[in-house]
Amino acid sequence: MKSFFILIFFSSLIAQEADSVKTDSTTSIDSTLFPEVIIEKNKAEKLTDENYFFDFKDDLQGLQIQIDSLKRVIRVMERKKAIPGINEELLNLIRIPELQHRVELTNGTVVIGEIIEESDLEIIIQTTLGQLSINKDKVVNIEEEKPPTPKIELMSEPFVSVYPDHEEITGMVKNSGKARADFVRIVAKLWTPETELAASDSAFASGSVQEYSTGVISDTAIEAGATANFTITVPLKEGSATIEYRTYDIHWTESD
Repeated sequence: MKSFFILIFFSSLIAQEADSVKTDSTTSIDSTLFPEVIIEKNKAEKLTDENYFFDFKDDLQGLQIQIDSLKRVIRVMERKKAIPGINEELLNLIRIPELQHRVELTNGTVVIGEIIEESDLEIIIQTTLGQLSINKDKVVNIEEEKPPTPKIELMSEPFVSVYPDHEEITGMVKNSGKARADFVRIVAKLWTPETELAASDSAFASGSVQEYSTGVISDTAIEAGATANFTITVPLKEGSATIEYRTYDIHWTESD
């Protein structure tokens, strides 16, 4: 009986040790799963503003070279850029009509454009906004709308001073038109009683100074409504025929 109790006691001890071993095996942590912690005692040196881990200056120089190269390429492309051609048919489509007709309607409206077609019942007029078809019973009057132009006229009969070898003719002209006249020139012609030309000469009017697109600067322009003086010296040959009368021609141009 005593040996039976001793056997039970040893059995319980063995069971407790087994449980203890099992508990230790389940709760123990494998230290190899985590890296080893290293504590640095010496403080690492910090890079200064002047020291970089790459060559900063060399990179800037390389970028500058690339930028300069791109600029040169762009300049070459701009010089070689050609003006695109415009199709002639497209120009005809966007052609601005000549505003040469003034059409007055019964309601007081005035249409200015170019009459491109006309019949007994209607007229078709091309305007800056497009083509308009207008019934003729709505039309009161049609007039030609002429563009503004200069018109140079003598203000009075020129004054003539007669000398043995020449005549000096002075006068004044006026631009009664609606546009500037350029390079105004007055031509004087002297005639004999037999209507033969005895002498002739011309002079430019003393007008306003005008600079033209060609670079020419002249003082022979007369603005609309303005006046200008002129003096013409006509040489006479020795023993020339008697001068019976004089005529004057006025010439001008319209320049930009």
